Amino acid sequence: MVHAGNSAIVGMTGSAAGASMLNASVLPNDIALCGSESRDRMLDVLVSEFQTAFDGIEYEIDTQTRIVNAQAFQVGGSRFVRLYGGFAFHPLVNEDVLVFTLLHETGHHRARGRRFAGDPGLACDCLADKWAVGAGAGALRRCTGRSMNLLTAVDSLEAVIASIDARSPAPLRLPHRRHGCWAGFWPTRKSRLCSGNVPAPTGPCRYSY
Repeated sequence: MVHAGNSAIVGMTGSAAGASMLNASVLPNDIALCGSESRDRMLDVLVSEFQTAFDGIEYEIDTQTRIVNAQAFQVGGSRFVRLYGGFAFHPLVNEDVLVFTLLHETGHHRARGRRFAGDPGLACDCLADKWAVGAGAGALRRCTGRSMNLLTAVDSLEAVIASIDARSPAPLRLPHRRHGCWAGFWPTRKSRLCSGNVPAPTGPCRYSY
């Protein structure tokens, strides 16, 4: 998950068909989605590459919604990663942040270690970040040749966060730290990602969506 203040931007978690959405934002109707053929091809290629690199996870693009988010979830014994339309086709979202987001959500399934308090089947956000920029990025590069520019990804994500915060009531834009979770506070998370200082989380995850 990626959080701007108290708003989740990338990532929702759940272990059932009715997986919960955490503070998901919906792209306003006055912002046009990027519906170009090149964006469609980009997403098709990314889904194919991730399916190749990470067997056992199904990747989906939900083109029917304007939700600005992504989700890792389980249904029965199957694992899924889903990009929602408001994020996948957001005009401020570039290819690098799509790669980072898919890696982060894949990390909820693949990373070993601390789990969400609310869903022991999924790795916590801090661990998903660490896996995404380390083992996940390496596996994707080896299997498909795909790499990402992390700084460009972070800049794109921050632009999306700013665009959402600019339309939110003032109280929602106030930064709130999630207890014991550096990934739950965007300024700290951005700093850690950009500096390469992405530590393994310690202690139990107390976050429950």
